[in-house]
Amino acid sequence: MDWNIIVEFIRPELLILIAICFCMGLFLKQIPKVPDWTIPLVLLLFTCIISILYIAIKLKEGFNANTYLMGFIYGLLSAAVAVYGNQVIKQIKKK
Repeated sequence: MDWNIIVEFIRPELLILIAICFCMGLFLKQIPKVPDWTIPLVLLLFTCIISILYIAIKLKEGFNANTYLMGFIYGLLSAAVAVYGNQVIKQIKKK
């Protein structure tokens, strides 16, 4: 799968969320009491909230069904690319 196609679906100004998620994931990984399986869920929740707020406030769309749907989609794609990128780096280091 070509991840460049996925990244093209994310608004350019929200691409910074990928870098933020990557850093947040590394930070959460260092906290002993945070189980590994919760990290992608935390990143997903964070990116969805930020995306919804960005669309509603900055783009002046307001809080409606379209805002929530697009915010969820942008958040899901951002978190997925960050987690996928982290896994790619881990696999490259192993080989």
